[in-house]
Amino acid sequence: MPAAPSAALTFVLVDDTATFRGLLKDALQRRFQPRALHDFGNAHEALAACLAQPPDLLIVDLYLREADGRDLVRALRQRGLATKVVVLTAHPEAQLPAELVALGVAGFVDKNSPFEQIDRAVQCVLDGGMFFSATVPPPVPSSLASLPDLPRLGADALSEREREVVRLVARGMVSKEIGAQLDLSTRTVEKHRARILAKLGLHDVATLVRWCLRNGLG
Repeated sequence: MPAAPSAALTFVLVDDTATFRGLLKDALQRRFQPRALHDFGNAHEALAACLAQPPDLLIVDLYLREADGRDLVRALRQRGLATKVVVLTAHPEAQLPAELVALGVAGFVDKNSPFEQIDRAVQCVLDGGMFFSATVPPPVPSSLASLPDLPRLGADALSEREREVVRLVARGMVSKEIGAQLDLSTRTVEKHRARILAKLGLHDVATLVRWCLRNGLG
């Protein structure tokens, strides 16, 4: 069943395997119907395109021939771009989720998975959640505790309801799922999330998840 059209969104896909890239591009266009989907075989062209016209979503292979996908994400973050990112790799490693969350990546998928898994990751990230492939463990608090750019406020800065919401955010749930579990409307959950981000001085769900894990709310 096709996902709801994402007619106002733009995607950038970066993968140096032309056949895989073409198949994935076709699948994404059918499923999400974005306003534009640009694909590139190398990080340099992709970076130039992203800087010229920042996309809503970047889907990038972790290991490109001439560059590391992490370098592309770092370059975007250094320039202040808040583009949502899903990373693909054929070689998932246990330490990768924590590394990627530290870069503000919201999705991580094993390329050996069916396209449906990538579809789920993209939908989850577009909905404001996080998605990590089941083939690797999720990031753990100890691997994120020393990151220096997180606010020093602790969990007591939030109300009990706000703590309930962020616990579920840290588990990768989107607002609709959180609302169903807590018997709240999706709009109310969105208001809680916005208030939480404002209280903590954060700007994206990936950083919020890092804060949750560091403060034992994961």
